[in-house]
Amino acid sequence: MRGLLVIVSAVALVVATLSAQGNEKPPDAFSKAMRDNGEAVRAFRVAAKEFEESGAGAQDFDPFEQAAITMRTSFTTTMAYFKEQKSDGALALNEQALKHVTSLQTGAKERDYRQILEAFTALNETCASCHTAHRVRTEDGTYEIKLK
Repeated sequence: MRGLLVIVSAVALVVATLSAQGNEKPPDAFSKAMRDNGEAVRAFRVAAKEFEESGAGAQDFDPFEQAAITMRTSFTTTMAYFKEQKSDGALALNEQALKHVTSLQTGAKERDYRQILEAFTALNETCASCHTAHRVRTEDGTYEIKLK
């Protein structure tokens, strides 16, 4: 019985150690980039609502382009972090997000609302995939990055 208790304790210690080693607190630049993305998403949603309520001829595409510019800057910051950490999965998702941001920005410049919505929907899906795979909520409500 005592031998079994020792084995179970050792396994629990190894699992806890490996779990803790796989996560890290994001650097300040990364956290700022994520907050900036959050603000850009909120601005996008407000602009989309105003766009849809404005009727023909009064649409403003500038907020969509500004949101894309902010997101491009943010994803460039997060990409540098994921490259440094050699996190291939997160890096691939980051690259995919940048492609969607490019499409969003192109749609805004060409005044193509359908392209903007399609790019934004795809971007949201990519963000959700990355957050599911690479973000861990801690007990205090903050987030850590799961790199492996």
